[in-house]
Amino acid sequence: MRILLGVTGGIAAYKALEFVRLATGAGHVVRVLQTPASRRFVGTASFAALTGAPVLIGEFGRDPMRGAFPDQPLPGHEPISHLELVGNADLMLVAPASANTIAKLATGLADGMLTSCALAAGCPLLIAPAMNERMYEHPATRANVATLRERGAIIIEPGEGRLASKGEQGLGRLAEPAAL
Repeated sequence: MRILLGVTGGIAAYKALEFVRLATGAGHVVRVLQTPASRRFVGTASFAALTGAPVLIGEFGRDPMRGAFPDQPLPGHEPISHLELVGNADLMLVAPASANTIAKLATGLADGMLTSCALAAGCPLLIAPAMNERMYEHPATRANVATLRERGAIIIEPGEGRLASKGEQGLGRLAEPAAL
């Protein structure tokens, strides 16, 4: 299976590395899209090493693989990268999905590579929220998650437990990598 993984900004981005390790170990092929904010938590070199493919960040940056996954031959032309990439994916997973990215996806905002791919996805779109409990429980976030679910996105509910802020517990923890 070809998995397009979108990683957004948040402390839980480190779990996306473990997801990639597990997925590739199980024989899946993964390409990674990172938002600029996610790079404050996890660097592109780590994802590139685990996937064997360059990580994409900017919507207009050139993809050296021209939208192909590591198990595919490179196209003989320069396709529109976000359309080619998501067209080759069997599923797209956004994990962790920040409140900001969830809001963008719910309103159809395509202001970057990750959101453009998600908007163009013809494959199943899975969203794994991860944020502070107050942010996750806010009516705006809950409405955005409901909108995405109504439009066919599969929501991987966050868990409850220790959160990023020291001493904080609650709902909003990214699902464990094996569950993704």
